[in-house]
Amino acid sequence: MDVLILLIFVSFLFVIGGVLLLVFGLAQGDFEHAERLSLLPLADDTTSPTERTPSPSSQGSSRS
Repeated sequence: MDVLILLIFVSFLFVIGGVLLLVFGLAQGDFEHAERLSLLPLADDTTSPTERTPSPSSQGSSRS
């Protein structure tokens, strides 16, 4: 029976530790980066096509 009490205590410590780590991560803003990256493909391009540098595949070499 003493082992059961010890297991409950250790489980309680793990739960408290997990909650503390979650709160710490939320306070640091660790989860904001994933949201920004998921919305990045939806953002409009800020440069016009004429300002972009040409890619190496589009410069000069044409196969016949």
